[in-house]
Amino acid sequence: MKKINALTVVLLSITFIACQKKEEQKTNSASTEKVATETQTPPKVNLNNGQPWEANPETTSGIKALQTLILASNQGESAAVLKEKLNTEFAIIFKKCTMTGEAHDQLHNYLLPLKHKINAIEEANKKPMQQEIASYLEQYTLYFK
Repeated sequence: MKKINALTVVLLSITFIACQKKEEQKTNSASTEKVATETQTPPKVNLNNGQPWEANPETTSGIKALQTLILASNQGESAAVLKEKLNTEFAIIFKKCTMTGEAHDQLHNYLLPLKHKINAIEEANKKPMQQEIASYLEQYTLYFK
């Protein structure tokens, strides 16, 4: 009877240790993936044989609306309100996008960094982020017409 109890304790201990190590590996793996995702540079926007891609009119008007929102934002407007307005307009761009193929892929390459910039707006960095986003939005016409 004592041998069975001792064997049970040993087996339970081994199982417990193995589960702990597996959980540590999962945690470490998840942390590594998160860091890799956060530090990866977004894909570069490529031109269409040296020329801008043809964008659907709704996308171009959405970019112009984002530019207007950024430029019209005043000192009294909170970062949270500005971020909400920009995210709402950003969502409309995605909703109305009818682009396909490589032009669509390149649009996503352009929009992904913009989304990160919008999400990074906080009270402490509102003014510099506004300037960074405004500058980035001006580059739209380099890649899309």
